[in-house]
Amino acid sequence: MRDAGCKVAYYHPTASLRVDRTNRRSHRRVLVIDGKVAFTGSAGFSRKWSGHAQDKDHWRDTQVRIEGPLVAKLQWAFEEHWVKTFGETLSGAAQFPQLANAGDWKAQLIASTSFSMAPIPLLQATVFAAAEKRIWITNPYCTPTDDQVELLVKAVQRGVDVRLLLPGINNDQPLTKSAGRAAYGRMLEGGVKIFEYQPTMIHTKSMIVDGLFSMLGSSNLDARSSEINEELDVVVYDENFGRQMEAVFEKDLHESREYTLQDFKNRSWWERTTEWLMLPFRSQL
Repeated sequence: MRDAGCKVAYYHPTASLRVDRTNRRSHRRVLVIDGKVAFTGSAGFSRKWSGHAQDKDHWRDTQVRIEGPLVAKLQWAFEEHWVKTFGETLSGAAQFPQLANAGDWKAQLIASTSFSMAPIPLLQATVFAAAEKRIWITNPYCTPTDDQVELLVKAVQRGVDVRLLLPGINNDQPLTKSAGRAAYGRMLEGGVKIFEYQPTMIHTKSMIVDGLFSMLGSSNLDARSSEINEELDVVVYDENFGRQMEAVFEKDLHESREYTLQDFKNRSWWERTTEWLMLPFRSQL
């Protein structure tokens, strides 16, 4: 790409001698074209995302195409890292054209910065506490905190249908799954329903609450996304969009297997051992 004239830079490269800097990763996924059209979600650039989840070599994921004023916010999130890394600003009408409304959906960008106020878990806590009907979450790397587990269980006690859709046997980070599985028991005992996607690795990071609040982007349900990584999520407040997101969730649910409390109690000694070994590393996974 450099030979062809592209500008390429690494954000906090691992070659740095500063461990604290290297640990602050950009996990954002954003593509902006001419300042007018943007794509974001949880997909990356790899052969894994070149198909339609048709086999184990092609992952299941969700991405959105955005037009309207929100595009400028996404481009700002890109430039925030570009300036830090490349020392070059992007400005002017050619880079940031005037953007008219492209629809009537209400949306906002949630951009997190490492080791600062954590907007993502704060927003999640707010919607978990406010939910009245449904909390449907899809996430590939689920290591919830004690507070998040408590909020989800309390939502069930209010009569909310809480479901987590997670990877099954096809999982690219089995140690992360081991670290998160320690919380399964408390959630299952509290009435939270857990499902494991079967066809391939599911990499979607989305949340739909009461069919009105939808959130999707790069964040995982773990401490690293909450406090360390630089993340990027889009929130949409719209019933029509919420219905589309719920339809996607239900379609994935049909290709999933429920993980029950009995499954948790019957897990192998190897699974129990890896859970115990990974506990000290939960905040870094």
